[in-house]
Amino acid sequence: MIVILKKWRNLSKEERLNIPIKEFNISENDIKRIRAINDSKKRLIEAARLQYKLFKDIHSYLTTWIAGYGSDVIIRQKFGSTQNLLNLFFKKIEYPKNISPSWSDIKRRVELPREITGDLAEETGIHIGDGNMYDVIDKDGYKASSYTISGDLKDEEVYHKEHIKNLIKKIYGINTTIIERPSKNCIDSKIKSRLIIEFKKKILGLISGNKRDIKIPEQIIKDNELSKRCAAGIIDTDFSITNSLAITGKLNSHFVIEQLSKIFTSNNIQFKLTRYKDYGRFYINKDGAIKIIREWKLNNIKHISKYDCYKRFKNTFPHSTTLERLSLLNGKLEIEKLKEICKIRGKRPEQDLNL
Repeated sequence: MIVILKKWRNLSKEERLNIPIKEFNISENDIKRIRAINDSKKRLIEAARLQYKLFKDIHSYLTTWIAGYGSDVIIRQKFGSTQNLLNLFFKKIEYPKNISPSWSDIKRRVELPREITGDLAEETGIHIGDGNMYDVIDKDGYKASSYTISGDLKDEEVYHKEHIKNLIKKIYGINTTIIERPSKNCIDSKIKSRLIIEFKKKILGLISGNKRDIKIPEQIIKDNELSKRCAAGIIDTDFSITNSLAITGKLNSHFVIEQLSKIFTSNNIQFKLTRYKDYGRFYINKDGAIKIIREWKLNNIKHISKYDCYKRFKNTFPHSTTLERLSLLNGKLEIEKLKEICKIRGKRPEQDLNL
């Protein structure tokens, strides 16, 4: 995706017209050829065509700067809207009538699923587990919609930067913004999109803010395979695997507690549910956990690495980190060295031992 920095828009016209060469390494000969076209409309089309060829993307500001204009007003004058120019190169995206994309959504060509797929069911489970939607007022006084998935930086960096990033790209066609907060041991996968927020609210029925009353969407619950993929997303984010290879986790939504109970029961997963006033805690023994890991296809490497270590070494290595387990599995760390690290950390759990 082409990124235009806000500070570039405040530069002088001469500096802006040099950005295609300076910041995007576009050929000066190509730019001269395009700026020599007398017909303004054809000139803008050629500027957009060059971007599409180079980046498979088109940005209104870069289009005008390549063409030799200082403002993207010229696009609206010649085409009626930037969307009309984009439609010459991209297939027009049709959105549900009750969902309205922002201009940013249109420019980024954010997509929406046409059906409930396994990937969407899993991402919905991730949302229920570690995700949150918020409507906020930005510094300029405008309403902004934000969707953030938060995880453990030390143990879930790979999960966020590889699996969640690829999953969001596959479903919605856009990249997540990854934010690391080492002081809080937190990693966030952040998405700003009015279109996606409205889809989640109006089509899936998910809620903003506190998730105490959140539910697994009916479109997912009525299909067993989709239900398992959604449950896998919840387990990947909100549950943990114990040293004995059991799965345990707590949920605050009593609706989801009931739904998960039915999913486990209908798939012959034995579990214990302890109910408290404000939450419920699940416990799934080793046999059930292995069935879920193997057949429901968990994707959080934090969990998978524990299972893979158990298969190979009959040990989940308590007090180890995800990266340490991966290093062991990849032959970059000796088993005795990891045992030593775990032993020391077990006595001093606050100590961070680097490889």
